[in-house]
Amino acid sequence: MGRKLILVFTLLCICHSTFYNTSFANTITDTKNSPQPYQLPNTQVRELTSKTNGVTYSLYISLPKGFQKGSDYPVVFTLDADYSFALAHNIIEHFSERRNLPKMVVVGIGYPGKGQDGAAYRLNRTRDYTPTHVADGGYGPRFQKHSGGARKFAGFIQNELLPMIQRQYGAGLDDRTIVGHSFGGLFASYVLLTRPRLFQRYIIISPSLWYDGKKLFDLQKRHAKRNNTLKARVFYAVGSEENRTGQPMVDQLTAFYEALKQSQYKGLSLTKRIFKDENHNSIFPTALTTGLRTVFAQ
Repeated sequence: MGRKLILVFTLLCICHSTFYNTSFANTITDTKNSPQPYQLPNTQVRELTSKTNGVTYSLYISLPKGFQKGSDYPVVFTLDADYSFALAHNIIEHFSERRNLPKMVVVGIGYPGKGQDGAAYRLNRTRDYTPTHVADGGYGPRFQKHSGGARKFAGFIQNELLPMIQRQYGAGLDDRTIVGHSFGGLFASYVLLTRPRLFQRYIIISPSLWYDGKKLFDLQKRHAKRNNTLKARVFYAVGSEENRTGQPMVDQLTAFYEALKQSQYKGLSLTKRIFKDENHNSIFPTALTTGLRTVFAQ
C-alpha cells in the first residue's frame, strides 16, 4: 500500500513539474513574442504646418500597391482622418484590387495628438470646417469662439497641401475627391460653392446644413445667380433616422439637393441617397462605400 502511495505521489510530482515547466516556457515564449501594434500597410504619416492659418496637420497617406511616382493617381482627401482614413484605405484597396475602382492615393487630414481627445476634436472641427463665425450652436460657446475658419482651411488645402502631394507623389493633378461627414460635409459643400475647381468629385455625408441659420442655402442662391456651370460629380447621403438628431437633417439635405438640381448647373452630376435605418453615427461606412462607387462610376 505504501509503495502504491509513493508511486502515485511521484507521478503527480512529475506531472506537476512538466506542467510548470511547460507553462513557464510558454510564458518566456509569449514574452519574446509580445503583441505589436497593427499598422496599415502602404501608409505613412507626415506633418505639415500651415502658413495660412498656423495650424499643424497630421497627414495620413495611403499609397496603392505598386505605387509609381508620377503616375498621376486620383487622390481622395478625407476629413476627420482619425475615423475616416483607415476605412477609406481598406475600402479603396479592396475595390481597386478587384478592379472596381482605380488605384488611388488617400490623404487623411488629421491633427497631432490623441484622436480620442474630445476637446481637441471639437475645437479643430469647429475652427476648420465652419464657414462663418457664430457665438453659439455646434458644440457650444467654448468651441464656437474658434469658428469660421473654413476659408483659411480651404486655402491651406489649395495652396499648401495639394502642391505638396503633387510634388512628393506626382498625384492629384486633375482628379481629386473630398470626403466629408457632418461638419466635414458642411465644409465640403462650402468648397463646392466657393472653390468648385479644387475637387472634381465630392462625397458629402450628413452635412450640417443647419449651421448658422442654414447660411449655406443663401450661399447656393448667390452662386446660382452668378454661375450657370458647376462641373463636379457630387454624391450626397444621409441616414433615414437623422431627422431625430435635434435637426431635420434628412429634410434639409433634400431641400438643398433640390435647390442644386433646380439651378440646372451645366456639368453637375448630382446623386442623393437616403440610407434606411442609418443614423448620424452609423451612416459613414456604408455611405463612403456607395459614394466611391458612384462618383467613380464609368
